[in-house]
Amino acid sequence: MLALIAPLVTRGVIDNTTRGVTHLTLWGIDGGEPIDFILEGNCLRDIAGCRVSFTNRSCAQAQHTPHPVLEQLRSHAQGPVQTGDITLSRRVPEEDNRRALSNQLSIELFVQRDARILIETADFDYDISLPQWEMSWQEANTQAFLNMEALRDHVAYNVARFKGPALQIIQEEKLPSCSWDMRLNRAEAYMAIHPSIRDKYLHEVNGQMSEAYVMDRTDLLNQMAAEDEAHMPPEQDNGREWDVLDFVAPDHAKAVRAAMNHPLFQETSRLTMLVQKNLMVHKNAGKEEVESFVKRYAGVVSYILATILLTRQSSFPVDLASRRVQIIHRQIQELCAHCLRVNAGIAALYREASSLLLNKLEEFGSTFQH
Repeated sequence: MLALIAPLVTRGVIDNTTRGVTHLTLWGIDGGEPIDFILEGNCLRDIAGCRVSFTNRSCAQAQHTPHPVLEQLRSHAQGPVQTGDITLSRRVPEEDNRRALSNQLSIELFVQRDARILIETADFDYDISLPQWEMSWQEANTQAFLNMEALRDHVAYNVARFKGPALQIIQEEKLPSCSWDMRLNRAEAYMAIHPSIRDKYLHEVNGQMSEAYVMDRTDLLNQMAAEDEAHMPPEQDNGREWDVLDFVAPDHAKAVRAAMNHPLFQETSRLTMLVQKNLMVHKNAGKEEVESFVKRYAGVVSYILATILLTRQSSFPVDLASRRVQIIHRQIQELCAHCLRVNAGIAALYREASSLLLNKLEEFGSTFQH
């Protein structure tokens, strides 16, 4: 879980004047008791040894009732909270000039491994004391690595507990599952958390390496190591968006790529394009109703892909595959009825696309049912 709480914080004090301890105090927009964190570890080198008082000029309007997020932080202040990167020098693009970088206040905390708390703003005033001690480069590198390790642990913790749309449908309706459901769910989990990690490291020196380490991209790290040993300039492909195949185990990626080219999944993709173009942007339907449909549809798409992968194994339980095909058939019909309630204007288009998909599904089922 990622919580961006900068709008809820009016001001704060970062006190790292004692080596190895960071005392963080935050005041919220609800006017409640200040939130005190005593953190093991140091700030990054720019403010290590200093006491920084800051005022957030971009906070939300004050309110006179307790804010639930701030109240939850107050309750966790004495619990297991781990420091992440705390700095006044996070480099981010300026809004009016994408080529220029400016400094940003950034405070990163990890609460009980699952929650990552971020306070980030470029619109702040601050006072900083002279350093009471000096951080060496060795200490700076150690602290940066410990912070990265905490982020990596946070990612792994959340990936292990992630339940994507397919797993939720499987568990809620007690549908038959296979090992491919879990493998695809893991890839979806990494894809869900990746944008926030990419954003953190996008403008850092060696950011791609840090991103790969945090996201457990051992394949990319091995490639970088091989290029370094061969004295080749590293490939900086920070401009390339990672996709779901980047988070599939290398020995499974080829099978997943081939399954995505299967005629059944290609037909599914055509229906997906229709949903994205005509339903997800539909303004007349209620937000919750559209979100419910899209979530369920995404689950069925993943279930279809896992079923294709199951049947491409050298040996697989035919009864399980047949049962999954029957369930997919029913799910598509139910989704069709749901879609027409959300947006009746695309009834003809959706009926035609879902009919083609059902025909392709029947052809697929006939290849192994007899």
